[in-house]
Formats: sequence, C-alpha cells, structure tokens
Amino acid sequence: MVKLVARSTLSQEFVESDAFPVQTTTLQIAELPLSGILRVQGRRTDSGFVAAVEETLGVELPVPSRMESNEDVTITWAGPNEYLCFCPLESEERYEKALRDSLQGTFSAVTVVSDSRFGVRVAGPNSAMFIAQGCSIDMHYESFPIGRAVTTRFASLTALLIHRARQEYVVFFDIGYVEYVLKWLIAESQEFRHVAA
Repeated sequence: MVKLVARSTLSQEFVESDAFPVQTTTLQIAELPLSGILRVQGRRTDSGFVAAVEETLGVELPVPSRMESNEDVTITWAGPNEYLCFCPLESEERYEKALRDSLQGTFSAVTVVSDSRFGVRVAGPNSAMFIAQGCSIDMHYESFPIGRAVTTRFASLTALLIHRARQEYVVFFDIGYVEYVLKWLIAESQEFRHVAA
C-alpha cells in the first residue's frame, strides 16, 4: 500500500533548494505554505448575502480591487460577485460550514479551492520592480497601494496579485503551472541577485 505524505509546499519537487527560495538583501521570493482558500460567490446587490458573509467572517466584504482582513481571515475581491477568503488551513472546514449555513436561502456558492492554488510571497526593497517585470500593473505606491488586490496576467498566466504590506506582495496561480512559475521566478530574479539596496 502506498503511504501518502501531506506537504504544505511544492517547490522542492521542481527546483533545487539553492535556487529557490530567492534570498537577497533587496529581494526575497518564497513559496507560501498551503492555507485555506474558499471561493465565495454571490450578488453584491443582495443585502442578505453581504450581511451573512460579513457576520460569518467578521470582516467587511471588499469593494472591487481591494482586500479586507481581521486577525484570522483575509477576503479579496476576485471579480464581479466573486471573492476569495484566505484563512488558516485548520480553520478552512469550520469557515466553509459556517458560510454554507449562513448563506442558505441566498443565491450563492461556497467552494474550497485551496488545493488548486499555488502562492508566492515577494518582498524587499526591489519587490515592486520585480513584480512589474511580470505584469502590466502600475506598481507605483499611489497606483497600487497596500490593500489592493487584482486579477491580472503575471508571467503570461492568470494570477491574483495582492499588495499585502509595505514592500510585500503575494501572487496566487493555478497549481497546474507551479513548475513554470518557479522557473520563471528564478530566471527573472537573476538580475536582482547582485543589486544594492
């Protein structure tokens, strides 16, 4: 019988540890460990849907291209009438059940998508410059401030880009592209490995 071993990261399966994560004085790129992710779909114009989600998660439903957070949950706008709720992996089942229960009777859907996403954290003084190499978003702080979350093309793939904190971004991709993404990150980060802060 095959013994399955759960993993919280995937990068070690595709690239050498001396190449990734990227750790320099001006740029750090690392895989995010597996966390809970729930896709929540419902009409923003439905006050019952909005109230149920906000009460269950304890956070306001974000307006387009924004995220909202509390100590346990971050919810991002992912598109018209679609949101992604990020939570600790151990809390995923509890939040899924709570959302399903509170949304009964509304036109809505709650789907676990944590196994279908691969996330990376990009941080450091050159993080915005590096992110700009992968997408067409204006990365100037005033144009893409902390708390902004957009679905865009990154490294030619559909991705969710979040400005999480000062000099810190997270990017989520479909897990099927993990090897391509890792090799792209390693290749594109080469020019930053000897850049002074």
